[in-house]
Amino acid sequence: MKNETLIKYILWLFSVIFVALEFVALGIDSHYKFDFIFVMALLWSLYLGREKLHLHWLHYLSFAFFLLLHDIGMFRLYELFILGIEYDYIIHFIFGYISSLIIFRFYSLNAYPNVYLTTILLVLGLSAVHELYEFAGALVLGEGEGVLFIGAGDLDQWDTQKDMANNLIGGIVAVAYHLITRKK
Repeated sequence: MKNETLIKYILWLFSVIFVALEFVALGIDSHYKFDFIFVMALLWSLYLGREKLHLHWLHYLSFAFFLLLHDIGMFRLYELFILGIEYDYIIHFIFGYISSLIIFRFYSLNAYPNVYLTTILLVLGLSAVHELYEFAGALVLGEGEGVLFIGAGDLDQWDTQKDMANNLIGGIVAVAYHLITRKK
């Protein structure tokens, strides 16, 4: 099956899943009802930019799955520790990793110099934008859960730095993975 066809299937499958989760969020009156717009905007923006980004269907699937992992946080997952690691840290690591793969593919297929450093810097930039968005939402809306509120996983004074560090670690692991597999 062609890359384009697979990406369309992924778009529609996850769009349906996120609409269903929006109804759940509305039904339980979760603050994640606001995340629907954010999640759908990211899913559709990546889809609309797929040709310019040279988006691979597996990267798109991974990104959609990352959005799903974030969205099911409405079921109090951000309070969990998996193998001793806070769920929030895992989500940020996954974001850094998947974003790096997408960015790296774009830059390497367009023959940009310093592709490794550029990838890491862009992941950190995206991380900073997200943290500022979260901060602004928290100032306006207060405590709760979801991307616009301060909630579980966001309650210590170092949350922003920890989130950005986990995005950075994910990005570095993705670049290291590429360097190792490229040499084989």
